Order: sequence, then structure tokens, then C-alpha cells
Amino acid sequence: MSKTLYRTYRPKEFKDVLGQEHIVHTLQNALTSDRISHAYIFTGPRGTGKTTIARLFATAINTTPRKNFVPVSEDVAERLRSGTSMDLIEIDAASSTSVEGIRTLKETIGVTPSEARFKIYIIDEVHMLSTSAFNALLKTLEEPPAHVIFILATTEIHKVPETILSRCQRFDFARFNIADITTKLRAISKAEKIKISDDALEMIALTANGGMRDAESLLAQVFALEDKNVTAEEVSTILGTTTSQDVINMIHALVKRDTLAAITIINDVQKSGYNLETFIRSLIEKTRNILFFTLQKNIDITEIQKLISLPKNDITTLMEIAKDSDTFSAVAIIEECTTALQKTKSSTIPQLPLEIATVNICLLNRSTTQNATPSQPQKKNEQEETANISSTRSTAVKQTKLEQLPKESVEIPAQASEQWQSCIALIEKIHRPISQILVHCTLCEITDDSITITTDRTFYQERIMQNNHRTIIESVLHEYFKRPMRISVTVEQKNDASEILSYAKQLMGGAITG
Repeated sequence: MSKTLYRTYRPKEFKDVLGQEHIVHTLQNALTSDRISHAYIFTGPRGTGKTTIARLFATAINTTPRKNFVPVSEDVAERLRSGTSMDLIEIDAASSTSVEGIRTLKETIGVTPSEARFKIYIIDEVHMLSTSAFNALLKTLEEPPAHVIFILATTEIHKVPETILSRCQRFDFARFNIADITTKLRAISKAEKIKISDDALEMIALTANGGMRDAESLLAQVFALEDKNVTAEEVSTILGTTTSQDVINMIHALVKRDTLAAITIINDVQKSGYNLETFIRSLIEKTRNILFFTLQKNIDITEIQKLISLPKNDITTLMEIAKDSDTFSAVAIIEECTTALQKTKSSTIPQLPLEIATVNICLLNRSTTQNATPSQPQKKNEQEETANISSTRSTAVKQTKLEQLPKESVEIPAQASEQWQSCIALIEKIHRPISQILVHCTLCEITDDSITITTDRTFYQERIMQNNHRTIIESVLHEYFKRPMRISVTVEQKNDASEILSYAKQLMGGAITG
């Protein structure tokens, strides 16, 4: 297949643009209200439609009817759309970084448009210009002729001088979501008369990492098979990515707290030469859906399909996993995998960050299960729970005044322990995952302005002391005790190495010794 898909299927009108509706809407409003600026700057990751929308906007400026403005003829409009008009000038700053190119621009900028009403300059990758070139461009941006409009595009906005930015209207382009990419790829496949499974489209979308152009290039690579019925397995082989089933198996292992099975899957993925970052992104994406299902237990599958762009079989599978999981576990998987994704690129052992995340998730979930107290009576309803908390707080405050406790107190009165449990119950209403961690910590010291708890896991300490988590806890303590209270966490070292070492021994065939 000789043609380039991303050029062939580039949007021809604003209505064809996906994913950047907020930008399109603003630009269209500027046109209809005749509030067109002399300079714009489009910024965002590659393949998110900056140049495409720049060309559409350049055409629309000359073809949209508005007050005291007569649009150009249809012939001129067609040349603007095709990019052959002499009044639409595109400059690639990456290949023309010197000041000479900008000086040439300054010499020709005063020439009136040959056929359009406005002469549009699109400068792509503007951050590549030299300092001298930026200085030359600055003067032009300050006092451009009335018939000239600049549209600058860049993937690295931080490299553009503030003096340039201050003279432009800025638009930030976001990465495309999985649903928008799969919608576009499905439409292209249909136009090319090639059948491709939803799993395969999702796999391509994940690999593209939010870039539509990258996704279309990958689709062209898949089309090179000349296969009229493309499967997920074929896409997996071509792109070096795992199948949806591999991700499902990994989630199953994490939910069941089967560390050995999860680490085995990770190593199989790595040994097979698959893209580990894409695997983690897919893991996060599917767990995000499971998180949604844990929050919405009784929702019809047809309603889910309106919210989530996944095949019906995948939705059914993820809903079944959600029944064995909970919100806390899903959040833990997402948080740990997000951290692993960030560290994977710089890790000397690519799979190590995900392995560490797996151990953290499984140990956390195992501890939650082992320390659960099924015999504890459940609250009948939300109102009764709130009433009990209020009653406990009122009674405890009357019976025990924390202000009277000595600073070095180590014996915790029963009433104070009840107060701490009440605070955990309040925290659960705001942030259940962090409350689940607090349940497995021990209250060890209280003073008039602080509470100290202890845990046997550094992982717990790190989660509690994260800025957002700590802020939530201390705000609840402040509200409960009616004065500022600080939370601090100490770690009592517990030897978890034996458990982790046993997993390593099984993986290495018993070659590791204690």
C-alpha cells in the first residue's frame, strides 16, 4: 500500500477533528465573532493535530463569512485546503533555524496576498529557531501588517522565549484518548475495506501513546500484511506488543495476590521482546475500567459501552474481575503501575520497576486480607454510622481531654484509641484506600498537637506521608479535635525478605541462597 494513511485521512473540515473539540470550538467562535488575533501558538505532543488544525484555521480565516468580510471564491478556497495557495506559507523551523530565513520572511511580509484576503504563515517546530532568529521574529510579531496572521506550532513550549509567547494566543493540545484513536482507526479500516478486530485496534491505540499520526502510521504497517481480516495476534507480532489476554491474566494474578504468577508473566513479556511500557499502559487502562466497575456494581452493560470504548466480551471479563476485587485494590494497582511506568524508561533492568510494583501490590493486599476482622459488626446504614461516630467523639472528648495528657505519654487510654478509630472512619468517607492502610497501623503516642502511629511496612509510611494523603488525614484530625494536629509515622522493621526471597528462589530455580 503506497499511500500514507495520515495524509490521506487528514481532516478536511473542523467537524472531522477528533479529541481537540475545545480548541476547535474556541477558534470557530473567534471566526464568527470576527475576533481574529494576529498571532497564535499551538503546543502539545507530536501527532496531536497542531499542523492540521493550523491549516484548517488558515483556510477558515479566508472562507468563513462574517461582518464586513467577503469570503474568497471556491477555487481559491480549494487551493487553500490543498496547501497549494501562495498565500499559505509553511515554514519548517527545524530545517531553517538561522536568522536568514526570518529576514527573508520580513522582506516579503509586506507584499499583499495574491488571491486570498489574508496571508497566513505557519511556522512548525518554532522552538528550533536560533536566538537571533527569535529576535528577528519578535519585531515582526509586534507590528505585523494587517493582512498577515502567524500560527506557530511547537512540541517544546518551554524553549520558546516569553517575549514571543506574550504576543500570541496560546492553545494547548492534549493527547488523544483510546476511544478517539480507535474510532478514527476503525473508520480508516472500513474505508480501506479491511476488517480488523477491536482488540487489535485497541492494541494499536495503546502503542501510539496518544498520538493520532503515530496510530495511523502503525495501522499502515499492519495493512502491509495485505490481510483482509487482521487479528490481535497478528498485530501483537508486528508491533511487538502483548495481547489483551496477557493483560487480563496479569490483572487476575494481582487481584488474587499471586506474586509468583504475576512476576512470571512480566518476565515472559520481557523475554518475548514485547514493549513493556505498552504492556503497563494497557494494564493501567484496564484496571481503570475495573475501578469504575467497583464503584458502579449495578450498571447495565449497554450503559457501560456508552462510557467505555471496549468490546462487549472484554467488558464482561473485567466486570467479573471487579467482583473479586475492590476499589482499594484497583487504586493500589493503578498507583503502583503508574510509578513503574515512569521508572521503566530509566531502569537498567526494564522489568524491575513493574516487578517491585507487583510485590508491593500483592504484599499490601495480602496484609489487608490477613488483618481483616470479619467478626466486626457492620453498620446498618450510613446514618447510623455517622451517628455512632458522632456519639463516640462526643463521649470520648468528655471522658478524656487530650490536652491533659503528658507529652511523653506511651500508655494510650481506651478512649483515645476509640477516638483514633473514629477518625479512621471519617477518613474512610473521604479516601477509603488510605483509611485501609491506617487500619493496619498502631497508635503509639499522642500529645496535645500530634499523633504518632507505627507500621511494619515502609510502603505504608510512604503512602500515608504523601502530601495529598497527609493533608486529608490532618484536616480530619483538625476537624475532630478542634485544633491543629500533626500525623507522624514510624516504621518498625519487619523481615519481609524471607517471603520475597521465596518468590525469587522459585523464579531462579532455587539458585538463590539466604
